[in-house]
Amino acid sequence: MGKTDPIIIPFYKEHIKPEPPTALLGFTNNNMFDGDLYDIELGNWDINDISKLPKEYKTIICTRCAYFSKHPYKFIYNCWRSLKKGGMLYVDWGLGDHWRFDDFKVGWVKGDEHEYGGKEEYKLWSTVWDFEFTHNKQCQDFMNEIAKLGYHDLQHAVFEEVPSILQLGVVRQYFDVEYEVLTTVKPYLQMYILLKCKKK
Repeated sequence: MGKTDPIIIPFYKEHIKPEPPTALLGFTNNNMFDGDLYDIELGNWDINDISKLPKEYKTIICTRCAYFSKHPYKFIYNCWRSLKKGGMLYVDWGLGDHWRFDDFKVGWVKGDEHEYGGKEEYKLWSTVWDFEFTHNKQCQDFMNEIAKLGYHDLQHAVFEEVPSILQLGVVRQYFDVEYEVLTTVKPYLQMYILLKCKKK
């Protein structure tokens, strides 16, 4: 799907361990696992309305797509209700110059610009955040790199530039949560936060 694939795909395969039945939320060409495909471009799934997802899955995987969610709390809740007890949700959000605009952005809005992925209707709206992320080595690497671009407070930048922020504490109301962070510097400076969520 992108130039960071050689880095991000092994990261996903290392940390995502699906058990069937599995729902795959995202894009056909972003898919590396087996399961029922809900492809946003095919129109059989809308990240801003997933309430009709069947309540039958042991695993839900959503990679490089959740940032299109305008209401990430509703997204997380609907994933929770669509999982069997003890089921797993794997979902990631990104930060950084994800869509390669000339003017670096930690989030998706800077000034009057609102970034979007590929098509205008795919505006980037949300991320997940908690201050504890800043203690992660990969996040610290990201902070060191963005400092070179004039960003000296990542948390402030997140709250300034991301339209909708899902607090990690909200996710923990529904799931037992572990997470992994990956920073890529080349070819593009990005940070991925992968949540591994077990339904309570």
